Amino acid sequence: MSQEARFSRMEPELRKANLIEATLVCLKRHGFQGASIRKISAEAGVSVGLISHHYSGKDELVAEAYRAITGRVMSLLRDAMAHAAPNARERLSAFFRGSFSAELLDPQLIDAWLAFWGAVRTAESINLAHEHSYGEYRGILRKVLTDLAQEENWENFDADLAAISLSALLDGLWLESGLNPGTFTPEQGIQICEAWVDGLQAGGRQRFCVQTTGC
Repeated sequence: MSQEARFSRMEPELRKANLIEATLVCLKRHGFQGASIRKISAEAGVSVGLISHHYSGKDELVAEAYRAITGRVMSLLRDAMAHAAPNARERLSAFFRGSFSAELLDPQLIDAWLAFWGAVRTAESINLAHEHSYGEYRGILRKVLTDLAQEENWENFDADLAAISLSALLDGLWLESGLNPGTFTPEQGIQICEAWVDGLQAGGRQRFCVQTTGC
């Protein structure tokens, strides 16, 4: 039986996972511009026509890969927080540990992120996948920061603005880790994020005051 025949008989989720893995390999090897449907089909061992049967084109396939990767990331981070002590500060610490775990600092994953980020402005489907994943990620941070504010009785705290700030810090650290892996260790990455929250608790939260109500 041919590879393509075996592929067509796979369960839909397994078939999708196979194509996504092939897409990630091609993104790492060729970048977004160079990762053509033909190259992805060769990597997956199937015909271009079979991929075209499931996806309208490369943009849709890359967007699907983006959603799959962010789903893995969100699942890992949620699991880390679920196993933490039931208070917001400990859940944030667990979030940071998950963020700098070996799974999320995997060079292949970081290479995929770089390719995704580079493609966001080139295709609407990829941009929509990015907006959805970023919104979900920021929502997780906004929720735990809101919980922290409630536990510590902070008034007029803009958890959404604080979540934007913290997610930008994490994105910057991931980017630096991908481009220059020797710049800092995972432990130092966690330390940087913990210092950000320490600063919040020490008075920096005043910078995230809801402007319409005053501090």
